[in-house]
Amino acid sequence: MSEHVAFLLQIALVIALARLCGELLNRIKQPPVLGELLAGMLLGPTGLGAVAPEWQQTLFGNASGTAWVANLGLVLLMLLTGLETDVRTMRNLGRAAFTVSLCGLLIPFGLGAWLGYGIELAPEASRLNLCLFLGVAMAVSAMPVIAKILIDLGLIRRNFAVITLSAAVVDDTVGWVALALISGLVTAGAFDAAQLGMTMLYLTGFLLAARYVMYPLLRAGLPRLDHLWHLSGSELVLIVFVTLLCAAATEAMHVHAVFGAFVAGMVLRQCPTLRAENFHKLEQITLSMFSPLFFGLVGLEVNLWELQGGRLLILVCVLALVGKLAGCLVGGLLGRMGLWESLAVGVGMSARGAVGLVVAKIGKDLGILDEELFSVIVVMSLLTSFIAPLGLRAILGKLKPSEEERLRERGSTERFMPSGALRMLVLAGGGGNAELGCHLAARMCGGEGDRVTVLRVQTGSPPWWRALQFWLPKAEAVNEQTYLKELRAAAGSAAERLNFQNRPMKGSVLETVLEEAARGYQFIVVGASGHRHPMFDPFLTELIRRSPCHVLVVRNSLGGTPADGGFKRLLVPTNGSYFGDAAFECAARYAREEQPRISLLFITESSSRHPLLPSAVLDRTSEHGRDMMRVTLQQQYAERVSDPALLDCHVRDSQSMVTGLVEQVDRGAYDLVVMGAAAKALVERLSLGPNIEAALEEVTCATVVVIPKVGAASGH
Repeated sequence: MSEHVAFLLQIALVIALARLCGELLNRIKQPPVLGELLAGMLLGPTGLGAVAPEWQQTLFGNASGTAWVANLGLVLLMLLTGLETDVRTMRNLGRAAFTVSLCGLLIPFGLGAWLGYGIELAPEASRLNLCLFLGVAMAVSAMPVIAKILIDLGLIRRNFAVITLSAAVVDDTVGWVALALISGLVTAGAFDAAQLGMTMLYLTGFLLAARYVMYPLLRAGLPRLDHLWHLSGSELVLIVFVTLLCAAATEAMHVHAVFGAFVAGMVLRQCPTLRAENFHKLEQITLSMFSPLFFGLVGLEVNLWELQGGRLLILVCVLALVGKLAGCLVGGLLGRMGLWESLAVGVGMSARGAVGLVVAKIGKDLGILDEELFSVIVVMSLLTSFIAPLGLRAILGKLKPSEEERLRERGSTERFMPSGALRMLVLAGGGGNAELGCHLAARMCGGEGDRVTVLRVQTGSPPWWRALQFWLPKAEAVNEQTYLKELRAAAGSAAERLNFQNRPMKGSVLETVLEEAARGYQFIVVGASGHRHPMFDPFLTELIRRSPCHVLVVRNSLGGTPADGGFKRLLVPTNGSYFGDAAFECAARYAREEQPRISLLFITESSSRHPLLPSAVLDRTSEHGRDMMRVTLQQQYAERVSDPALLDCHVRDSQSMVTGLVEQVDRGAYDLVVMGAAAKALVERLSLGPNIEAALEEVTCATVVVIPKVGAASGH
């Protein structure tokens, strides 16, 4: 069989069987990576090699080409690990998380080093290298596997789960740094203080360059990338380029390439404008193609027949479990956690999963582990990942949630506003609506990484052509500068958050706007129509219908914008639906800085009383019913605003929603009304429903209609 045919068959067989076994493991609530590893073991000396050694040798006797592809998968896998690691977590650790992290690192490391000192030496390893390496192998945890276990068991929002994940992030980060130093020691061939010092100097320089050179460049460059490159996937290409560059840099320092990829992921994780969809694309291709190939090849190298009686395997597994349990138990008790919570943290952190497999592969590549030790570490990673969810289920009855945890779990429903950086696109079509749109977007985008792009589509001659016509008056340019100044003035003190973009029209204004909107925005802010009705406009109809994200339609009824302090009194009508909640979250986002009063209005129509319900208790039009509704609304929405004291809840009885809303606006002197609406398809146009459309005509103050795009991504 030729080398190229063998290469293609190896990839096809490993990926196919790895995916199949991963699916089977996933169906029994186990991490798919374990199935991918089992697939490799079935194709390797443990499985196929024991039944048909000739076939196994023919198919997998030379896997050097496949190993290069697998190493690329390893680099991308470590990039994903870095992207899941938030260094802010390490800065914000509480007492319990710190003590658990410290003890959960030191005690297993000490047991691993003791094991390395006592067992027979690997052929090419020094005693020091083996002790240090086994210490790292015992100390690390698999944070992604732990998170998946906690999610499956419904424990992710419990206090001990937060501590577990925080400590796992720190332990893994320290473990990778230690592994980088061990890699440098092995490359030097023996312990050399000067060589170790140079390795640490190189690593320090690399980390400083990543923090103070690469991070500022990426943070400044990522938001502007879309405007420099119009080909799709530019950000994804940049992510892979930076990762491979960092991996090559650490490899050149005689430190394993995975450390460079891990650092690249951590740096990119801190860039607030990194798009969630690009991360998901990278995650999808890595976990579906490269990861099964890598872990399948790891399993391919495992030979369980090399285990001599299983005594070493039992010893390693016992020490791995005891080390994490003892370390986390001591750390938890020192951090004033309860006994069962501390044990739960230890059980969760005992899962080594994919991280243990990566460590084992690196140890074998460096020549530290022989065949038997390599197989032992791999099986230990496999068994601990199986045992962790079983152990947590066994002690689940002892983990009674506190009242705080119950409230946190009840409030864990998905919010309309994105959890990460907010990107808003404001269409500058002229007039007071655009000024209102800039004001609202600038005030809503006050967080780290938030970005407002004000788009002006050029429908006339391009600037270079107008420049050549020097004999014509420059009134258009003067008007444009004046208009931009008015938009900045409308944003007030938040004007620096506005980023103006002029785009030549491509096909039509609508197509140009949709092309820009597809670049990762969560909101489009557009002015209402100036025709006979604020919503009856073909452009608005098609924009709302085809928009890839949520749409805010703004109407500046009175002209002008509020003073620099912003709107003072906001009114949000709601009927308890998702669309009403979306409007309230937009109003709460606007109110984060200036903190105006927000009034929530629930309107009960007089004709809605049901004859079968007892009026004294359940009739919402009675005074008692309205009081009950006010209390309920206050309880439900108070946690969603920065200051609950600035939230008012009103329940009005009216003949119609429109009449009640107009009466409330007149009575309360509100200056901004925020309404949520669902876009419904009619024959000739989109409809927001008769109440919303009538209210847009009747309400005399500034108005925002929030039109959610159901199914749109809500952030990373």
